[in-house]
Amino acid sequence: MNMRNLIISIFLSLFAFTSVCMAEQYSAVSLGYTKHIAEDPHDSGGTTYYSDPEENGFVLGIALGQRSDGISTEVETNYYSEVSQKLTSDVTVDVSTFASMLNVMATPGENEIYGIIGGGVGFGYSMVDTSYTSGSTTFNGDESTFNFGYQLILGLGADNYEVVFKHSNFGEVEGGSGTTSAGDTYNADEFDNVYNSIAFRIKY
Repeated sequence: MNMRNLIISIFLSLFAFTSVCMAEQYSAVSLGYTKHIAEDPHDSGGTTYYSDPEENGFVLGIALGQRSDGISTEVETNYYSEVSQKLTSDVTVDVSTFASMLNVMATPGENEIYGIIGGGVGFGYSMVDTSYTSGSTTFNGDESTFNFGYQLILGLGADNYEVVFKHSNFGEVEGGSGTTSAGDTYNADEFDNVYNSIAFRIKY
């Protein structure tokens, strides 16, 4: 069993165990603002780009979970909206991500007001659409990447409302590769797919 499968098995076992205990069951919907970061951009040929561009977007999410004795466990699915990142003066990529995470969080305090601190592991399905233009030479291509992901979570809750900050990393993704309009080889652009987000959640 590799490390990824071991981590997933541990979290699924924890989720199954807490399901049989006395717990407050809940569902949640969320809407938030994101700062997407194309971290450490480079191409598959080894060329490193000059900066880690950032772009604003939004995130929509749903979750199913439970809270018992100050611990919350939940399965969460999010859609991170498409953002356009300028990796170089010639290269623009459009990036969007679907993610499914298993979160475990300490929630100290009473229902009226409580803190949130924890993290999650899971997977992200990222789509990168590449557009390259240099003079009269162009290239357009897309690629999807299915990666292991993790996130760190901080927040504050009161009754059925929560404000949550997340730092989410869905690993290295890449755009399309192939042949340019001039007949040259185009190497895939690659970067770490990172989101910082703040979201408002309603639990019911």
